[in-house]
Amino acid sequence: MKKVALFSDGWKRLITYAWVDGMMKFISQSDEEICLYQYNCHGNWSHDELHNHGEYNIYTLPDLSTFDGIIMDCTNISDKSVFDRLVEMIRQSKKPVVSIGNHIEGFYYAGIDNKKPIADMIEHLYEEHHCRNFIFAGGPKDNYENELRVLSYEESLDRFGLSREENPVWYGDYDFKTGVQYFERYAAGFSGGKVTFPDVFVCANDNIAAGFCYRAQQCGYQIPRDFRITGFDNLDKAVYFDPQITTVSHMREHIGNKTIEILADVWAEKDVPMNHFMPSSCVFSESCGCPNSGLLDYRQYARNQVIYEVERLEREELLTKFESDIIKSKDYDAFSVQIANYFMSLECDGYALVLDQRLYEGADECVFVTDGYDWDHLMVARAVEGGQLLDMKDPKALLAYFEACGGRNAYMFSPVHFREKCVGFCILKNGRFLYDNPYFYDIHGTITKTLENIYKKLQLQIANEKMREIYNRDQLTGLYNRIAYAEMIEPEYRRHCKNGRKCAINFVDADNFKQINDTYGHEKGDLILKKIAKVLLDRCRREGYVYRYGGDEFIAFFPIEREEQAQEFKKDVVAELEENDIRVSIGVIVTDPASGKSFDYYMRAADEEMYRVKAARKQQKNKN
Repeated sequence: MKKVALFSDGWKRLITYAWVDGMMKFISQSDEEICLYQYNCHGNWSHDELHNHGEYNIYTLPDLSTFDGIIMDCTNISDKSVFDRLVEMIRQSKKPVVSIGNHIEGFYYAGIDNKKPIADMIEHLYEEHHCRNFIFAGGPKDNYENELRVLSYEESLDRFGLSREENPVWYGDYDFKTGVQYFERYAAGFSGGKVTFPDVFVCANDNIAAGFCYRAQQCGYQIPRDFRITGFDNLDKAVYFDPQITTVSHMREHIGNKTIEILADVWAEKDVPMNHFMPSSCVFSESCGCPNSGLLDYRQYARNQVIYEVERLEREELLTKFESDIIKSKDYDAFSVQIANYFMSLECDGYALVLDQRLYEGADECVFVTDGYDWDHLMVARAVEGGQLLDMKDPKALLAYFEACGGRNAYMFSPVHFREKCVGFCILKNGRFLYDNPYFYDIHGTITKTLENIYKKLQLQIANEKMREIYNRDQLTGLYNRIAYAEMIEPEYRRHCKNGRKCAINFVDADNFKQINDTYGHEKGDLILKKIAKVLLDRCRREGYVYRYGGDEFIAFFPIEREEQAQEFKKDVVAELEENDIRVSIGVIVTDPASGKSFDYYMRAADEEMYRVKAARKQQKNKN
């Protein structure tokens, strides 16, 4: 079986699943057993650099030495240092590599020729529509495909003798909002007067073109009467917009298909060219002044939109229920079950969640790594396949199992992190639902936020328990103090009474303690109190408690089977302390679970017994 690693970075919150769909179509028809492992993140979406670092960490997960080929879909990586590190890591693997949409030295290229369609577009506008004034409404300045389209635009200007300065390039993003902003910014330059438009706005993609047209129409302008406009990608936004937008048509699935074909030819030791350009062509239409392309069926489009809307509402209802269910999760196990159930209700074959086991301990965030994955602490929180639970906890065993399942499967790995802190990853097997519902980032973001909330609650619970422990402990002796005594001993007494068990209550008081403090100082007194505490703890029976009740008074409470055990405890304690030249008086009372008497009643009785013992000792001493 051949293993292929695909590195991808989503565009904003979206996953370009069309690549994977094309790859899997080739794989399904291939005689070769091929398995696809996709390592996907959204490292360009957040403005938080630490969050983005946590996203890109997923690229460190695979051991590339175990793969037979690699595919890069990384035109959306805006951080050059991340891009360079990934390229270097891939180079060191010495595996055949195919890059989608980005020419990288030594890597095979699969994509469209971004320059030729732009050149053809400019030539058409210049020759057929006599356009002489242009503006290129571009995408991100550091995006490779946008750079090629800008380069082709500027070369076309040179070819027709047009000034680059007078026909400028704008840089923004690839979304609809950018188109709206481009129009508003341009129109704002003509405040107080009539807006003068260039002959044509050449847009880097259809999203920008649609946004520009939409805002212009809102302001009363008509296309192509007031200006012409073109797009790129042949999205539904272009085909079904009014006016229909001139664009460039190409098929993403074909690019994905070609990447696997290239690797298959390399494996077969064929003579493989470095560059592979998929067919693309200009579709001239109404927005540039040409007739409608006729490449649309409004009835079919309307039908598809109705079906899409119904399915979208169903997905949103399912997601809303899922969000409600996982918020109610009180621990990691319940949380993991809810996630697995949700994904198995979608069109996919399996889901696994791998977490750092120290999450379950509420460990401090500083223990979680920021680079790479701490395999020694990772565990499978939940793994399901085809609705069946996979009973395994070792993530490496899980990966071995997936590999044993054979080829023709696609596994998508996504990072789980708290900002830059890596706490695990998830695996989606054959997530076909992503083709029509690419907002995996939203789903995954909900999962991560809920996971972090559970973690924070556990940390708070542990912190509260630590504070309670400090609050309930006597700082000198380490015993429970009187506050803890009030909170703990009553419930324990009632529990033993309910079970019909007798208990011994020992009220202990140090003899002549004030005199010792006055004569030898408080340091000597502290040592005596610590020794009494240690002896009481050492001698206390299982299920028992020892408290410092106050000053030089202690309470030892424990269940007994025979009343003699209470006196044996007293005898042993007194004997051991006397060996250390420490005298105490102990009042012992044995409770009767059938009496119905309160613990306070027995406490007073023990206290009185202690004073009786102390008085008897003094009386005996005076006689002597």
